Amino acid sequence: MYIVRWEFQIRFGHQKEVIQLLRQWEFDVGQRIGFRASSLRLLQGAVGASRSSIELETHVDSLGDLESAWEDMAKNPAHADAMKSLERFVVGGSDTWTVRTVLPLFEGD
Repeated sequence: MYIVRWEFQIRFGHQKEVIQLLRQWEFDVGQRIGFRASSLRLLQGAVGASRSSIELETHVDSLGDLESAWEDMAKNPAHADAMKSLERFVVGGSDTWTVRTVLPLFEGD
């Protein structure tokens, strides 16, 4: 299993608008590309990280599943519309995708 995070910085004072847009993105895009709502988390910096730091996190079973989701995302016009709407609230050049492997902590996990 992999944890996938889309990370970016938002402009000061626009948390409410960004959360609203990400909720709509999850409905219009996330569900259609296989990101299960139950596996999505929205994170904000608190201690040791800027409150302007936002991360949208999901889980995928394989890198192939992630590639397929990204391909479907690119074809979905609602994704392009959401990115245009988010653009005014996101600090340019701050967005990144990170993928992490989940390792078992104990034998048998």
